[in-house]
Amino acid sequence: MLNGNSRTAFRVVVCRDHDHAAGGVDLVGLSKTLALPLVGRAELTECDWVLCVNEGQLVICASQQDKYGGPVYATLGPVGGRHFATLYRHQPLAKAIGRSVTTVVDATAGLGQDSFLIAGYGPRVIAMERSPIVAALLNDGLRRGREQNAATARIVDRISLQQGDAQSLLPLLQPPPDVVYIDPMFPPKRRKSALAKKEIRTLRTLVGDDSDAHKLLQVACAVARRRVVVKRPDHAPPLAPNPTVSHKGKLVRYDVYVTKGIAKYHE
Repeated sequence: MLNGNSRTAFRVVVCRDHDHAAGGVDLVGLSKTLALPLVGRAELTECDWVLCVNEGQLVICASQQDKYGGPVYATLGPVGGRHFATLYRHQPLAKAIGRSVTTVVDATAGLGQDSFLIAGYGPRVIAMERSPIVAALLNDGLRRGREQNAATARIVDRISLQQGDAQSLLPLLQPPPDVVYIDPMFPPKRRKSALAKKEIRTLRTLVGDDSDAHKLLQVACAVARRRVVVKRPDHAPPLAPNPTVSHKGKLVRYDVYVTKGIAKYHE
């Protein structure tokens, strides 16, 4: 997810005391990398959010868990009873990405679910995430994905993570990617609706709204060789006017903007 231009300040800490073995998570190194305090459980009353290890996976928890619904972590593949389906070429996302695509940049990678789906479809995926905390969660999800079954590991091996703002990172890529995929934070519906799932509530609180998503789209269109794909909820207008084509699903659609690197769009 993108970081918003305005955010409420939160105190985030790394907890060195946990109930389960840390496994492959280096909490001391993580604390240094993220420049976050490394504290024990007795000090958690002074913080808003906690990065810790639970059952071998890096998670983030709010101090008011009843408000946010418990720990959030990155899950790639059939881990912990959750399974992300295979992407087939007749599905809207696959149609939007296109055939014979070698490289895709997921410019707003978040917890990596879409990166995993796209990589499973075949291309190499560069996952960009500018929130250091969210990138740390995704990096741990990639680590655990490599330790799962061989099929999941092969997909995860096609994903590389770059922590930073895609607006700055995209122009540096050589060669340029075939496709840039953007999944900005969805705007809320005006009508009352069910509460968003805990991952979205947590990420929105931590990183804010994507008020600069239109700027990212401009950069992406200048970089992508073939097209830019923007994921939008069915109730929201396009991020930019006049997409070349839109592929609609049940609740979301994928707006495609063909770039100058390709003469004709192929579904």
